[in-house]
Amino acid sequence: MNLSNYLAPEQKQSLSANQVQALNILSFTNQELEDFLTNEYLENPMLENTEHKENEIMTSIEKFSDGEVSSTYIDQHPGNPNEDEPWRRELSAKKENLLKENLLGQLKWNDYTKHQWKMMSYLVDCLDEKGFFTHDLEDLSAASGYDRDELQQCLTILQKLEPVGIFSPDLTECLIRQLKAKSIEDETLFLLLREHLTNLISGQIGTISRNLGISTVRVKEYIHLIGSLNPRPIMDIQQSEASYVVPDIVVSRAGGKWNVEINDQWTGEYKCSSYYIHMMEESADPELTAYFRERLERARFVIHCVEQRRKTIIRIVEAILKHQEDYFEQKGPLHPMRLEDIAQDLGLHASTVSRAIKGKYVQYKRTESLKALFTSASAKNTEQQEISPEYIKEKIRALIAAEGKKPLSDQKLTEKLADEGITISRRAVAKYRIQMNIPDSRQRELFSVHP
Repeated sequence: MNLSNYLAPEQKQSLSANQVQALNILSFTNQELEDFLTNEYLENPMLENTEHKENEIMTSIEKFSDGEVSSTYIDQHPGNPNEDEPWRRELSAKKENLLKENLLGQLKWNDYTKHQWKMMSYLVDCLDEKGFFTHDLEDLSAASGYDRDELQQCLTILQKLEPVGIFSPDLTECLIRQLKAKSIEDETLFLLLREHLTNLISGQIGTISRNLGISTVRVKEYIHLIGSLNPRPIMDIQQSEASYVVPDIVVSRAGGKWNVEINDQWTGEYKCSSYYIHMMEESADPELTAYFRERLERARFVIHCVEQRRKTIIRIVEAILKHQEDYFEQKGPLHPMRLEDIAQDLGLHASTVSRAIKGKYVQYKRTESLKALFTSASAKNTEQQEISPEYIKEKIRALIAAEGKKPLSDQKLTEKLADEGITISRRAVAKYRIQMNIPDSRQRELFSVHP
């Protein structure tokens, strides 16, 4: 066997780091983009925001500034619990029911004795209005008659429950537990929370920076991270507000023309800082100048990517509107439309269209997912035009609604669709009928059920 080395020319295309970053920015939802830009703003002095982003970041900390409401055990729980009464009878209000059921429902019933269940129920009742456990176990033991060590064991169990931070002794430990749950082990950050929380709430960034020996940029990054935490874990349980989808794109129509806007006005406008550009131009320090130039290039790149994202999404939505105009105006079903169709119309790659619509919602007369607007063709008519499943379903629904006293079987429906130029199998008709929750012909005849 003859072994030898040789050189052969080969062409290989690969994406640069900037290209990968640009594609990631394209795929961001508006909220994800806002988080990304906030982090960039905190790290890059060359990036400036017209909406006073620094004030907004500090506003996220204001939720931590409410004074602690002190309450004694005797105020919350007059008297001792009835040891003979089942623990479920201690529930008195709907809100307390929800809290207790949510917390204790995370535990397996068979893992604990009846006595332990009573103690854990008792400890849940000792939570304050924020979800903190501020009582001394010695006092609780003396007041309730429960053993102090047994109460400690039950408290340790309860502190592991969701939401993270529940049963913490104070705000600081609550926040640290949430950070550790995110695998964040930053002793400087923990020290900030333990010794400088008051300075943090009052916005004394300079004081924190000097005392901890870190830059103000680092302090702002900590503030942004802390602002994403929950200072009152009990609110996650007690507040059962409805969840709403915020559209990424808002569509309107005036004078027969579509108007497409990205719903990101609340993020503000980002631009390069003229102050730091001037500082760079006046600087005589080569190292500082090089740093500013690198940060300026990064800021310009990010701003360019955001603007390209905006233009690309608007172009794609405008193309979708042309394909699905009847659907948006509620005059007809969705037409068959693939990623490749939009990509071909705009001269883009299908993967670019896929990234641009990922996780995004559009609002016109209703709010819906962009991804849901793409459908594949299920059949073709006699003119070889593609027909969507939604169109066929509407035809089936109309035929059944007009069938009269003698219900149409799936075979008859297949034949009538064929008369209208739509050729599909009887099995496909049955599948669509079932998806629309329409009974078969025998059941419709028996119960006179029509869509």
